[in-house]
Amino acid sequence: MKIPYKKFMSDPQKLSYMFNTVLVGCKILFLTLFFAGHMVWMERVEVFNFVLTIVGYVVIRKKMLRLWVFTMYFNIVEFMTLSSIAVGFGFGFQLYTISMITGAYYIKYVGSRFFGDSNIIKPTLVAVCATISYFIGYTFNRIYGPVYKTDHRVETFFFVFNSLLVIAVLVFYMSTFSKTIDETENKLAKMALVDKLTGLYNRHYLLSRLDDLNKEELSDYWIAILDIDNFKKVNDVYGHNCGDYVLKNIAETARDECSECTVCRWGGEEFIILASSGRCPDSILESLREKISGLHMNFEEQDIHVTVTIGTEKYSPDRNVDAWISEADRKLYFGKNNGKNQVVYVTNVQE
Repeated sequence: MKIPYKKFMSDPQKLSYMFNTVLVGCKILFLTLFFAGHMVWMERVEVFNFVLTIVGYVVIRKKMLRLWVFTMYFNIVEFMTLSSIAVGFGFGFQLYTISMITGAYYIKYVGSRFFGDSNIIKPTLVAVCATISYFIGYTFNRIYGPVYKTDHRVETFFFVFNSLLVIAVLVFYMSTFSKTIDETENKLAKMALVDKLTGLYNRHYLLSRLDDLNKEELSDYWIAILDIDNFKKVNDVYGHNCGDYVLKNIAETARDECSECTVCRWGGEEFIILASSGRCPDSILESLREKISGLHMNFEEQDIHVTVTIGTEKYSPDRNVDAWISEADRKLYFGKNNGKNQVVYVTNVQE
């Protein structure tokens, strides 16, 4: 069964089990190498490391994450140092330095973002230890050479294996960061452009959308401003929670009825609708008004009934966006002052 990425990333046990299992597989491979090459003291070291890795499952199950991270890094640093001394740099064990350092910063980030623990690991300390380990192996090999002589083909196999392993780890880290960045950007965009209460786009989105359209594209567009009649009375009589309930119901109705339009919350109890006449004629506004006036809303056993007034205006190239919206707003208030519960398409009354 496929585990959703976000759920998997936010589960410390699943992450730890995955990494520990990869380590177990590597330990089995390395044990095979050392036993086949009769490298006695590396056999003993790697048996100890294998047991330590198996114990890691118990530590993970008990949710002792910091202890597991410490033992994992101790295991890798110790193995990287001793294996580089034992068989030399030709096997590529020193490459673990790269994945260790990047992994430390990755674990710190995951710990902070998902688990609220930014001190789960000290990346700088890991970097220092990994670097020291690297130069210990390098210095020993420069002075004495590797302790054990091995077949060139075996050396090549392990160098390729270790290189691919490090590359795979780096790809995992980078793909994770990439997905996280995308998720964060999408979340920030939603916060900036979507009204939290109603789920509709907000004023900023609409103005940005209008800026993106040129005059030729706007030629058959119309805009409408919808205002809930006597909304203050709803808040005063039934409370602001009821007011929020009404706003969400009006938003949902407008979104469903005007599915081919851009419906936004303009502010307070006002909504704004933008559409092309070719896709959605402004006659739909009368249908929307009737739909809202017929809504039966029930909040805490109280029947709520509201109406709306709408002012609408077609685009004209001889005025800017602000003037266009202002004209729709003027018609809205003409309707509010002349009976409410209506759609005002045309009026000869000038301000």
